[in-house]
Amino acid sequence: ATVLDFGFRNLKLNEIIANAAVDNVASQRVMERVGMSHDPNDDFDHPLKAADDPLRRQVLYRLTYQDWRQKR
Repeated sequence: ATVLDFGFRNLKLNEIIANAAVDNVASQRVMERVGMSHDPNDDFDHPLKAADDPLRRQVLYRLTYQDWRQKR
């Protein structure tokens, strides 16, 4: 999770978010493996995708700096 280290240590981010299409289970597993959490209330429809596009519905994962520090 070098990217997370860079984001929190070098860029001083308070939170890192990531999203993937709802059917992209592999990406969701990666986000879970690096410690990100998912709240279904944060899921959204991608604004640049057509209503019938299977990639329109997105899941959102997040990791706060505090959670990252605790999990390290």
